[in-house]
Amino acid sequence: MKCGKCGAEIPEGSGFCGSCGATAGSGGAKGQAQYSQWWASTSALVTRDPVVVVVGIGVVLLCLGAFLPWVSMPHAADTLGLQVTAGPVVLAVGAIIGLALMLARGGTPGAWSMVILVLSVVELALVFQAMINLDDMEYLDYVDASIGAGLYVAMVGGFATGCGGLLETMRILKK
Repeated sequence: MKCGKCGAEIPEGSGFCGSCGATAGSGGAKGQAQYSQWWASTSALVTRDPVVVVVGIGVVLLCLGAFLPWVSMPHAADTLGLQVTAGPVVLAVGAIIGLALMLARGGTPGAWSMVILVLSVVELALVFQAMINLDDMEYLDYVDASIGAGLYVAMVGGFATGCGGLLETMRILKK
């Protein structure tokens, strides 16, 4: 048997490596096995149900986008998404989409996939409306501000949840 830490040969029945003193069976092999097991279970989930992964990532991005800056100013405090009118609504829609995903996996997936799709369109409309309103305000030009990363993160989350809802709808229609 070889040592997992240094690679030296360990005699059978020995509990420790004579070279480095590590216990037999310890080292990188255990961490490697745990990583391999995690990767196998993750890839099995993606293969078995990609909609959960796509919509799940989208929901996380939607909720994260509400806490990030929607207006960035170089010499002042940024305006977070929750401080803009549409921000809390985007956060709530993200949470509702996550709930709809859980309900889709427990009951009637066809109906809930349409709910996810419609809510994603509503969320994208809110984000684009907020982006247009912020861009049209002369305030942004006056203080040399720009649209912040939170709005873009929420937009990507909306696209991801919309794609997940579309994938689920297509899967249902194929049956």
